[in-house]
Amino acid sequence: MKAAARSANSHSNLIDAFRIKMATPVDASSLAVFRICFGLVMVWHLLKYFQSYHGMTEIARVFGMPALHFTYPGFGWVQPWSEPWLTFHFAVTTIAAGLVACGLFYRVASVVLFLGYTYIFLLEATLYNNHYYLICLFSFLLIFMPASRCWSFDNLIRKQFQGKPDLANAPATIPFWPIFLLRFQLFVVYFFGGIAKLNADWLTGEPLYTPGTILHDFLFGTIGLPQVLQPIHLCLFLAWAGLFYDLSIGFLLLWRKTRWLGLLATAIFHFHNHFIFPIGIFPAMAFTATLVFLDPNWPRQLVNWLKQPRWPSAQTATQSPPSSSSSHAKLAFGMTMAICTFVVWQSTWPLRHLIIPGDANWTEEGQDFAWRMMLRAKAAGHMTCRIIDPQLHTVTAQGKPAIEWDACPVGTPQAIHIAIDSHLFVWSHHPGLTITQEPIFGRRLIYNPSSFHTDRSEAIEVGKQNVLQQWEKTFARVPTIEETISLPEAITLIQTRFDKMADGLRLSPDVRSEFATQLAELKRQDDADADKQPGHEPRRVQLVNALHRLYYSPLAKIVRPVIRRIEPFVLQGAAPSGKPLLVISDASLDQTNAAATEVDLLKLSAGEPYIVWTDFSRMRPDDWRQLPQNFVTFEDRQLHMVWNHFQEIEPHQLEKAAVRPWMIHQYAQHVGKRWQEITGRPPEVRVESYVMMNYTMPQMLIDPQVDLASAPLSTFGHNAWILPRNHQRLGIANQAPPTTMRR
Repeated sequence: MKAAARSANSHSNLIDAFRIKMATPVDASSLAVFRICFGLVMVWHLLKYFQSYHGMTEIARVFGMPALHFTYPGFGWVQPWSEPWLTFHFAVTTIAAGLVACGLFYRVASVVLFLGYTYIFLLEATLYNNHYYLICLFSFLLIFMPASRCWSFDNLIRKQFQGKPDLANAPATIPFWPIFLLRFQLFVVYFFGGIAKLNADWLTGEPLYTPGTILHDFLFGTIGLPQVLQPIHLCLFLAWAGLFYDLSIGFLLLWRKTRWLGLLATAIFHFHNHFIFPIGIFPAMAFTATLVFLDPNWPRQLVNWLKQPRWPSAQTATQSPPSSSSSHAKLAFGMTMAICTFVVWQSTWPLRHLIIPGDANWTEEGQDFAWRMMLRAKAAGHMTCRIIDPQLHTVTAQGKPAIEWDACPVGTPQAIHIAIDSHLFVWSHHPGLTITQEPIFGRRLIYNPSSFHTDRSEAIEVGKQNVLQQWEKTFARVPTIEETISLPEAITLIQTRFDKMADGLRLSPDVRSEFATQLAELKRQDDADADKQPGHEPRRVQLVNALHRLYYSPLAKIVRPVIRRIEPFVLQGAAPSGKPLLVISDASLDQTNAAATEVDLLKLSAGEPYIVWTDFSRMRPDDWRQLPQNFVTFEDRQLHMVWNHFQEIEPHQLEKAAVRPWMIHQYAQHVGKRWQEITGRPPEVRVESYVMMNYTMPQMLIDPQVDLASAPLSTFGHNAWILPRNHQRLGIANQAPPTTMRR
């Protein structure tokens, strides 16, 4: 009984001591500096959304343009305002951040900042970032903190109305609990970030291969590095240094003797991160917030020092003035419980992934809201959504798969896109008329006469006659028929046409200059693409992007007739065919009326579904958008109905959604609902998503045999439809960079 009583008294004493400590008065200036810095950083952060690129603000691009938004589980009801209210919302939130910094109407402004920014945070889950979550937590805590007690307009106004203007400069105090909570939250961010780095991937340094290479190139070109020092060595340094920093920095900042060492390490850490990683405002926000670990009266000491510079002893420089805690005032019990609840939540919630089977970096289960930062380099090779509808798929009398076109949604083209590798396409196997789907052009009609005549000139002339006869017979009109040309020939011809036609078009100097810049860029990209060293594929994409800008430039009348003559599949990296191919241009088939175009194409195929040869693996998002919302493909000897997610998902969304299983599941649920709304039939939705993480072999993320439209999503457990991760590495650490890459 006595032992139980002593234990109860001990617990009671600990609770009382905690309540007394939390209520201890301390200088309010440190919290005021945190409020000012946080408010100013938030103004800077929110103003970036008003910046305009190509006539569109970030608000419109990120929140207004996407056809759909990925939302957090349970928050699907949070959707963007319509314009102009969405921009108005950002403006009000930005003003609220400024008022928080000024300490004017502080309590109302802090509530508006929290609600306004949290709404923005919840709008789009693909934008999730740990420091955005931290902003929500900080803005929530500020609502309850007396952060305007010092150095605020509210305080000045209050003092003036009290008729005691001399009190405006008197030291103000606050209870210690706001300082404690801010220190605790920052400690949690760093410490859990360090714990998360204790994994095999991180310790190899390979997740940091891209920033490590950037840093290596910078140092190599500025101060010079020995040849023996490769990018992977810097990656290992960054990985291990980041691990030790995250695990130790909280303790260094809490212990007074090492506090300045911790601040110096923090300054170096965030300065480096600002230039290496695309993490926006986090370095500025984190460093200024870290100042809260100093003694609460440090800003006042700094002000006094600036007024009368002197170098005090270590004791007077770091010791806070004694506070009047002799009364042993205790923090209210309700506030104590609220603080303890917050502490327990933030101490346990980031660890929930430990009770979920699997690698959280791969499954994303328990990954968010857990301070698991910079742990993975994750990229999707491709994602394909397929519709399984029993009324669509049928079998011919010969036992071959077929599509019941009448059961398809209205507007579905009766085309079968055959997936190919354009680099292996053999034109001699495809005589006569062929339809291709290519970057920039979309669908093109190509005629191959070489199988009928060996002489090139004769083949071209006979081919043109055959096409003219077919068009006259089918449409009673005459198309434009031209021989294909190589990419260098196209560049030369564009320049020639520009020189001849520019004066007649009365172009302004700005348009002439822009065109010359774009053409020069195209020439540079073509020259670089001729070099087949590593990096060829990205350069090919840059080349296509340069052509794309020319194709849709103000000089489209000069450019388009030439670009459309480029050999088939050359823009996707295929070698020139060496065949005398003809490009057929028909204004009626290029019209925007898809239904009329579909009728004409079916006439060419005698009413049967027509074939479109497509290299899906080398198409950009812009090229996918030229395809309809749903279309039929032939792959693996099977016909598939594909749902074109590029029509609804923007590239910046897809980059994140395609590697996160719960977002893929959310989109599959959306596709299932859309299909049922259109056809009245519930479909199966199966997804293929190939993902590479931390430079291991790409593999499927989702079981392609599972119907995600009906499969449940477990938020707090493992989802069996996520395939296990393999750990077969590509060995990127052993791949030496090309010698021409440096200097």
